[in-house]
Amino acid sequence: MNTRSTTPHTSQGSAASFKPSKTFGRKAVKLSPSQKLLLEELLPRYQIPFGTIVDGIGTLFPATAPLHLEIGFGSGEYTASLAESCPRHHIVACELFRNGIARLLKEISLREIDNIRIIHGDGIQVVEKMFGELAFDFIHINHPDPWPKKKHHKRRLIQPRTVALFARALKAEGEVWLSTDVGNYAEWMKECFDNSGLFDAMPTRGRFITHLEESPVTAPLRTRYEEKGRDQGRMPSYLRYKKR
Repeated sequence: MNTRSTTPHTSQGSAASFKPSKTFGRKAVKLSPSQKLLLEELLPRYQIPFGTIVDGIGTLFPATAPLHLEIGFGSGEYTASLAESCPRHHIVACELFRNGIARLLKEISLREIDNIRIIHGDGIQVVEKMFGELAFDFIHINHPDPWPKKKHHKRRLIQPRTVALFARALKAEGEVWLSTDVGNYAEWMKECFDNSGLFDAMPTRGRFITHLEESPVTAPLRTRYEEKGRDQGRMPSYLRYKKR
């Protein structure tokens, strides 16, 4: 197990008040002994404690660089690949479920990645209460829970309110990258962003990050969930919005 990375320095300012989120629907699974070990031994080296008030990127990483936020990283395949492809970029990755965090920690250890920091908590509350304005260059949201029943649409992560939060958190011309394989959720996302007056839709050719200056990536970054969906005939939609 690689342990060469050092514990990130964070500001322990006054903690914000947090309430449970209802934007996610899946349930946690039991941790294996190896996952428990990863959480005990590696998570403290990469974790930003949920509720920490972050004063600036310098409290998280040793150098200034483009800063990404991923909300709900699942098993961490996309997160690890993005970090490996852009080693001079910094990534803050949020996830509610400990089994997903353990999987990402395994990838961090195997690939010797040191440009990821992890928050065990609700990503919307992270944006709203842990970081200030103009903090991020990119926000990534992959396959959020679609809450398909109309009565549950209010629980969807993408809402007019959260779009406004993203605009507040992004730097000038910062971008939000989204993906979903649920057609009516893709339309919902478009409606929320297009009607906000805060973002412009950008052209996409699948999910590629080749336009990031240093990235050598020539293949799309796909999550385990996305691969399963493709095998079942569900093709994803990729959306990209730039802050005005």
